[in-house]
Amino acid sequence: MKKGGWRWLLWSTSIVVFLVIGFLWSRWTRIEDAGHWRIALSLLEWLAMLGAVFAFPNLKQRHALILLGVAAVVVRLAFWGAPVSNDVNRYLWEGRLLWEGENPYSTVADDEEWAHLRDEYWDGMNTRDRMTAYPPGMELVMSGASRLWYNLQVFKVVALVGDLWILALMVILAREYGRPMRWLGFYAFNPIVIASFAVEAHFDSLMVAPMLTALWFASRNRWKGAWFWLGFAVQMKVMALLVLPLFGLQAWRSLSGSEFKLRVKQVTLVLLSQAWPFVLVLILPCLVFWRDLGGMAYGFFAFGSQGAFNGGFYESLLLVSVPPIPARLLGTLLFGLGLLFVWRRFYLENGLNLFEASFWSFLLLLIFSPVVHFWYLSWIVWFLVLRPSASLIVLCGANSVYFLVWIFTELGRGWGYPREVVVVTWLPFFLLLLWENRFWKSRLHQISFPEATTVSLVVPVYREGESLPSFLEQLRSVSGEVKEIVVVDGADELEEGGSRFGAGIRVVRSERGRGKQIARGVAETSGDLVVIIHSDTQPKEGWVEEVFRAARKTPRAPAFALGQRFSKGGLGLLFVEFLNEMRVMFEGSVFGDQTMIIRRQALEQAGGFPEQPLMEDVEVSARLRPQGKILYLGREWTVSARKWELGFASRFRQIIGLMFRYGLSRMKGVGHAETLSDKLFEEYYGQKSSRDEE
Repeated sequence: MKKGGWRWLLWSTSIVVFLVIGFLWSRWTRIEDAGHWRIALSLLEWLAMLGAVFAFPNLKQRHALILLGVAAVVVRLAFWGAPVSNDVNRYLWEGRLLWEGENPYSTVADDEEWAHLRDEYWDGMNTRDRMTAYPPGMELVMSGASRLWYNLQVFKVVALVGDLWILALMVILAREYGRPMRWLGFYAFNPIVIASFAVEAHFDSLMVAPMLTALWFASRNRWKGAWFWLGFAVQMKVMALLVLPLFGLQAWRSLSGSEFKLRVKQVTLVLLSQAWPFVLVLILPCLVFWRDLGGMAYGFFAFGSQGAFNGGFYESLLLVSVPPIPARLLGTLLFGLGLLFVWRRFYLENGLNLFEASFWSFLLLLIFSPVVHFWYLSWIVWFLVLRPSASLIVLCGANSVYFLVWIFTELGRGWGYPREVVVVTWLPFFLLLLWENRFWKSRLHQISFPEATTVSLVVPVYREGESLPSFLEQLRSVSGEVKEIVVVDGADELEEGGSRFGAGIRVVRSERGRGKQIARGVAETSGDLVVIIHSDTQPKEGWVEEVFRAARKTPRAPAFALGQRFSKGGLGLLFVEFLNEMRVMFEGSVFGDQTMIIRRQALEQAGGFPEQPLMEDVEVSARLRPQGKILYLGREWTVSARKWELGFASRFRQIIGLMFRYGLSRMKGVGHAETLSDKLFEEYYGQKSSRDEE
């Protein structure tokens, strides 16, 4: 198969899987039908999402966006005939109330006062004995939609408008933050997103879309627009109020140089001049319902204080015999403390940015809330496009078991499923989340790195022959303004100095062993960013500008990786690319041929580059991770596949064995790992390192 052919095949297969599932899902006429099949198909969707992301073809950005956009729309349309949530009956019927001249906040849906308005959608409603909990703005949207088309499908249109709005925003943010376009698949093909909006037509997309718009406006200091869209989000769902303190803290932080009383006065004036669109958007829709706003407030209170379902922390406490009321109080307390921690991190000049703080605020709410429906995860899955995490991806897959509720309902056991299922569903997420944040103490005190203005390239070589001059010429031609290129010769074959390879390139000598060579090269350079480049790679045009942009946008990241694509195709090599990409994305461990970029200050804080002959890339990654997350940029260079041509299976086993042994050794201490490195070098290359030869 041609190079890239396997990617096209796997990616196309993933999209076809979604289309087939959409066809099958659309054949059921009730949301209660086929609970077992829904669980299996949701898990299959989750795997297809991973395939759609990691097998995405190598395309230019414009072509990638077109392909992703078309596929996302087609996949959503494939689910058009699927039955919607029974919540949509309430959306439609309450919308009718308003254009019939009734106030939905005046009484409950099953009140005899509205008996003459009962229809098939009233029959399909759940919890008709409870007051509505939807904000006035959402009630107006429901009224307008139902007036245009009194049919359940109208809310699929409404949900998809918000859904595609979010996707468009993620395109903007991915380009702004230099994220790979294929990461858009974490949202575009996420089974939670598809089930929430394309299938069940929940309106949460109308909260998330304006909320993200508000955050984007705020990140660009366009505050009137930010306040307007935040008000719009709150009018769709009151949960968007979690963002409000962040906006206030941003204003307070911007005036941090003033004394307290003066700052209070200044912040008040700033908010009055900027936040009036927020107040206006909050007040105007409420005027339509002013006679019964007390009923609205009671509905909000009742919804937030009653009931429990699928809350990971809450149900875990109940499982170990903690009574419900103390469990709720403890969850509320921890949620409040968590928010204070997030706000403090955001307030600090070098803390979280708006998007990170918003994500963590909503994640804390979902962790500690007693009620978590699967579509609530749509409040946070957008963050996967900016910062993929194994914990959140696993949570998206684990929530496939949500459809057990319909199985138990059909069996007459009530709406829900056993507490043990809830705990098992959430446990992998909690464990992975703890693992991902195991360095939180050391990262807590890590300040942002200074802006990088210069870059140095270090190229370790060993008997590269006649290919080296052409490689260096290509590297220089696509690298823009770099401060210096240092070639580190481990075979004593090249003449020291730089005249042979042209201006800006110097040759230095070192002991053999890639880590030793790199350490020598780093010592010879002075750029703010040190880029470690293997000579069997093919650099891309404009990569330096991409690196500088990533460094500016993520000032707390100690290092970056561009990524790799092998020069030849093959299913085995594609699998290796998947594994290597996931290692960087989820664990922050970089292989040398993925082109690592390290901030010099971070490297100095980590004790310098490890002078060991093998596994130096794994070791330096481990030393840098406590300072911050190592980011994968997804601007892959092509890497020669010649090392894999002599025997894929044997080389794969060898590398896995080396990684496993080195990982175990490092658990005993860095000294053990350094000692093992020499032994592994001898085994890997079939000869001793220069230190042992001496």
